[in-house]
Amino acid sequence: MMTASPEPFAELAARAESENTVTPVWAHGLDWVREHMTTRGWHASRVVVLVPYAQMMDTGRRAWAQRSPTGFTPRFESTRNWAASLQPFVPGSTDWSGDMARDSLIAASLLDRVAGRSLDADLRATLVGRLVEATRQLAPLAAARPPHERAAWADALRADVAPASQALQWEGLVATLALTWAGLSAYATDVLWSDLAAPGQVADALLVVPGFQIDPLAQALLLRWGERGVLLPFAAADAQPDPVAVHACSDAEDEAQRAAACVVAQVNAGHTPVALLAQDRALTRRIGALLHGAGLSVRDETGWKLSTTHAAARLMSLLRAADRRARTDDVLDWLKSGPHAGASAAIERQARAHGLAAWGAVLVHPATGPLLPSGVADGLACLQAPRPLPQWLTDLAEALRRDGWWSACSQDAAGQRVIDVLRLQDGAAHELAALEVDTADAPTPGKAGRRWSLAAFSAWVRDALEAASFQPANPAEPQVVVLPMAQLLGRDFAAVVAPGCDEVNLPPSPEPPGQWSAAQRTLLGLPSREALALAGQAAWAHLLTQPHLQLLWRGQQQGDAVAAAPWVQALQNEGRALVAPDPRVPRTVAVVPEADPLPTAADLLPQALSASAYQDLRDCPYRFFALRQLRLQQIDEIEAEPDKRDLGNWLHAVLKTFHEARAADPTDGLDDRQRLDALAQAEVQARGLSVDEGAAGAGFLPFMAAWPAMREGYLAWLATHEGSGPLFDQAEVSLTRSVGPWRLIGQLDRIDRQASPEGPIPLVIDYKTEPRATTLERVKNPLEDTQIAFYAALLGEETVRGAYLSITDARETDGANTPTRWVEQEEIALARDQLIEGLQHDLSRVAAGHALPALGEGRVCDFCAARGLCRKDFRS
Repeated sequence: MMTASPEPFAELAARAESENTVTPVWAHGLDWVREHMTTRGWHASRVVVLVPYAQMMDTGRRAWAQRSPTGFTPRFESTRNWAASLQPFVPGSTDWSGDMARDSLIAASLLDRVAGRSLDADLRATLVGRLVEATRQLAPLAAARPPHERAAWADALRADVAPASQALQWEGLVATLALTWAGLSAYATDVLWSDLAAPGQVADALLVVPGFQIDPLAQALLLRWGERGVLLPFAAADAQPDPVAVHACSDAEDEAQRAAACVVAQVNAGHTPVALLAQDRALTRRIGALLHGAGLSVRDETGWKLSTTHAAARLMSLLRAADRRARTDDVLDWLKSGPHAGASAAIERQARAHGLAAWGAVLVHPATGPLLPSGVADGLACLQAPRPLPQWLTDLAEALRRDGWWSACSQDAAGQRVIDVLRLQDGAAHELAALEVDTADAPTPGKAGRRWSLAAFSAWVRDALEAASFQPANPAEPQVVVLPMAQLLGRDFAAVVAPGCDEVNLPPSPEPPGQWSAAQRTLLGLPSREALALAGQAAWAHLLTQPHLQLLWRGQQQGDAVAAAPWVQALQNEGRALVAPDPRVPRTVAVVPEADPLPTAADLLPQALSASAYQDLRDCPYRFFALRQLRLQQIDEIEAEPDKRDLGNWLHAVLKTFHEARAADPTDGLDDRQRLDALAQAEVQARGLSVDEGAAGAGFLPFMAAWPAMREGYLAWLATHEGSGPLFDQAEVSLTRSVGPWRLIGQLDRIDRQASPEGPIPLVIDYKTEPRATTLERVKNPLEDTQIAFYAALLGEETVRGAYLSITDARETDGANTPTRWVEQEEIALARDQLIEGLQHDLSRVAAGHALPALGEGRVCDFCAARGLCRKDFRS
């Protein structure tokens, strides 16, 4: 990536002033205005020039000042800005306002009045969103009618706008309610229909600058102003004769890097400001990050969704954490962002170790419960009960103050915007309280609204933040301006970079927004697909008039091939597209052959060695070095789908508790089947794996479905096993033993004892839920069977038996494939003695500084966490 060379803004301004140029698009229109002002006797101070968007006001003023440096200047206004200068506006209790926080409440109220409170909650939420969106699309059409004619306009269209089919009853309900709501609402621009903005009163002439799309309000005002209203001949400039530079990129990241490099190159060439077109918001955000990293000043006129700011994300993390069925990841996400970040690491470590995916399991587990900071559980619990919306806002503000969010974010511009949008300031919720009236009967002032669940309140907050925009502080004289293509009109840029010129982001015939049919759009006066296509074509034609224009697109998106936009293909067919070189500066990187890693770490031998650690040393010395000596560990996902490991951990815990309870009180009145079932369900609840725990519980259902077969197979084996003499002694026993200078540690799943003339013989048992073939393979070669031999060595008794207990859900009850099968290592004494001898030899070599090469093969490498470190895949 290139970096930008600084150029003082004062020099740039002086150069621009010396050139004294006016954008060609303005030149013709302003000359026409001056001519008609003279012939009609209009004074400049009594002329209003209405522009299609606010950013064009300042451009118009500067263009007039360059064209007519002396005398008065006409008023350059947008409709919203002009209305605000005449009279402030406060929406009424049922007016559409464009504020999702209040509009969604009004929409819900309208739906309740018409359809009743019996609507399904999910259907109601969907209809609310569609009603707000439909009304948003109709609002410009309604605002273009004088207020006293608006209701009649809606009444005349209501009968025809509803679909005739009964199958579309909900679509018809949304359409008619949206039309009614738009027709009964007052708008901020209504003052332009009043005497304050009457022709000849506020100004002598109204000149309208047309945009690429028709503005219904501007057109209606022209009709009202009659001969005093004029549509300016705002002619487009001629297309640039030079070929347009194009860049065909491989993917989104390549496109972002090339676009950023194009911008930097233009700035370094002195072509500022540079316009960066926002056609793909995710791509534009990535380009913006690269430009900030290059040290450029950027003004983003498109704004951000408020929901993408840090303040909004942290607030939403609190609401997710407060859910009764919250996942551990959700609560940890909230803890890490606040004052409890220090405690979150220890909680996360234990939650990963015990597989506690549900936060409810974390609260009661003995390894994690004591680690919770004081007040966390109670603070989350107080946000779980249903309550009216004003009370929710008060309680949320209080929770944010306890969490430290308020002090951290209230001074932040985005945080203050969140507070304003959600009405979290003291007393601000009264505005919404007036809308939260029980509408099942006639509205009664002061009557309490419905009680909102946490899920409903969280959805309302999410929608409000998603719909609101945030405009960060922008530099006054930016080097780069991010804007939509349509807002290039009337702007003066030294260069334009247009990423996202592919068939997806720049279609020649865009899909009309909303759920309206073509017939409904025609009836209501909404822009048709053809009108949108013409507007897009006009914007594209204007784009081709820009200097130093560069177009970029990607060849694939998420694995799917993507073509250049048809307009770009037309340029290529006409020979007007010049394939530009990659503006990024290449770097030469010398190829260095990758040598085999041969580390030595005599001083990093672990203080204690487990069976799995010694297995690593046997399988691959480098793996032992990375995972055991350097202690690099792969972090398990808390929220991972339950797998065989979860089944094994759950089964180990169930059998441990079963045998201990059975031995402690064999006469408790429960048979073994009842006892096992009760313990199995209790362990499922404790580990957050029950069905009501969401995704994790659903993922564990297949294992629970296999449980009856596993239980019956185990009980059948147990009866035979105990009938032959061995009896349960201990479960999950932690042992340690010294072998020379080395200390061995391990946890044995179970130890049974069998009477013999020489005394009780211990039986070391290790439970296995792996495939039966894998377990049988373990005992074929006693000198390679590390685990059971290691456990026998830990026990430290001369006479010992050892076996794996393979527990599956096989349906056979006799033969070799019984559900539970005893797989004994017949040569346990030989395996144990050879293991002890080999262990001392191997550890002595490591301690002497011998190299630890990467010798793993096959399955050892397939599932090795250290594979990326040994670089085996990058060596020939």
